[in-house]
Amino acid sequence: MSSSLADSPLAAYCAAVEAGDLGRLRACLAPQVTLKSPITDRFEFVGVDQVLDVMADVFAVVSDRRLHEACGEGRERVLKGGGVVGGVALEESLHVRLGDDGRVERIELFIRPLPGLTALAAALGPRVARRRGPAQAVAVKAMMAPLAFATRHGERAGVRLARP
Repeated sequence: MSSSLADSPLAAYCAAVEAGDLGRLRACLAPQVTLKSPITDRFEFVGVDQVLDVMADVFAVVSDRRLHEACGEGRERVLKGGGVVGGVALEESLHVRLGDDGRVERIELFIRPLPGLTALAAALGPRVARRRGPAQAVAVKAMMAPLAFATRHGERAGVRLARP
């Protein structure tokens, strides 16, 4: 964690995320926290239990998690960080809203580049869908794996073809 985060209300949140510590993360979240998925806008995770469930999955598939910059003031903050999923690096920006007590009320994620986002979707989607049943997990894996493969390998060729 950078020194820009050390004295912020987000310091405990960032430390918990970087450590993959769900217990410490729980203490940082407001009871009705929402997490807006970077993968779809069709649903979001609402409440501490849902957010912790998805974060457990994130901790299982994303390594080298780091949050290294923060900007903003008052209740609205933006964090920048990243990690690695399935050997693919990703960068993330998190728009975070804090409650009056300093706990996190809302998290909205933005992930780039596309190969990192699709690698995350391919690794995370089946884990999240498994809560609804094994068939849902298999279906999500079947949908996401080709997309992750295509973007990971297609980016190399596309960059060669389109680079200015």
